[in-house]
Amino acid sequence: MKIHHHPLAIALATALAGLGATASPQASAAKAELHVEVATHTMPGMGGLGTLGRITGNLSGGTASYGQARHPGMPGHYLDIALDNEDSPGTAANLAIPKGLRLGDSIDLRAPERRTDTHTGGGGNDGATGLADGSSQEIRYYWGCGNEVRGGQPRTMTTAVRNGKPVVTGSMPQPRTVPQLGIDAGPAFALWPNPSSRKSVSNRASLVGAHRLTGGGLAQAIDFQVDDAQDFMPELELDSTGSAAEGIALAWNGVDGARAYFIQAMGMDGDAMVMWSSAEDGVAGPELMAYLPGNTLSQWLGARTLLSPETRSCSIPEGIFSSEPMVQMIAYGNTRTIEGDDWRVHLRSKSTATLMGGGVAPAGAAKDAGKSATKGFLRGLIGR
Repeated sequence: MKIHHHPLAIALATALAGLGATASPQASAAKAELHVEVATHTMPGMGGLGTLGRITGNLSGGTASYGQARHPGMPGHYLDIALDNEDSPGTAANLAIPKGLRLGDSIDLRAPERRTDTHTGGGGNDGATGLADGSSQEIRYYWGCGNEVRGGQPRTMTTAVRNGKPVVTGSMPQPRTVPQLGIDAGPAFALWPNPSSRKSVSNRASLVGAHRLTGGGLAQAIDFQVDDAQDFMPELELDSTGSAAEGIALAWNGVDGARAYFIQAMGMDGDAMVMWSSAEDGVAGPELMAYLPGNTLSQWLGARTLLSPETRSCSIPEGIFSSEPMVQMIAYGNTRTIEGDDWRVHLRSKSTATLMGGGVAPAGAAKDAGKSATKGFLRGLIGR
């Protein structure tokens, strides 16, 4: 399947998903923190690919790597595990796991050879904005479910590059402040997957059962239980009918364990880039395709930023896209922390879906868009 990558769309999606729009939690008093993040991802119309799909198509070349649970590629289950032990940074550890995980009796956590950025993309690229000097592009923002565009929309801005510097007219909406969960992996952490253990997780895998972490410079083993609420979530079966011109009706199944839903779409209308989200309270975007803590979910459900767990449909207004957009959706799962004497285990889950359109590639596929150049461009646009 050929995916058309629109450079400015990729740069914006990547930057909005991972720019400074995060709020870091307060420093923990626990000496050892174990982060366990799971994700289920689907691409309707490409169902059933599982491991074969990842072998033939995902960005890592068919093998698992740390950070894929944050930005899933092809359909399947994804698992990231990271140990942060301040007494013995980066020391290898062993995690005994239930048979249901289908990865053997245990897995080894090891420090990466170099820093792994799990929030945005890789190295710099001066062309990440996609705009040549002297050129410009209009960007439009819409929000809210419904067949017709709401009053006061869209919010519009025009970006341009003049003498190598970004210039903006109109207003660039501020990305939502998303609490930053997990880590930015570096040599101080012991991780799985890692270069010595990169087996993809089976679609039939389950985390439920007893886990025991040893090694890693720990004074004592970390023993914890995972129950159904923290297991891999069911697939998010997102379906669409209609067309960009007539309006796109989205519908989905109820995902067991989902606490809220959110949808965002990106595409084109002629030469203009268009972004839309299901938020009822204003502009939101790819930055919300992330794990969210329970208090944030409750707050944003009350503000109607997120769709309630009972919601099963939402419509993208007619006429805002000139061709079928790329649509991303997330079902937010539970977050849970298990505490011991001097350790904590953080468990997070989500289920996501992507409907590929004709305009842009998913934010998670934008890893080569250029972190530093993108950040500089966006900071220039919003005056950060």
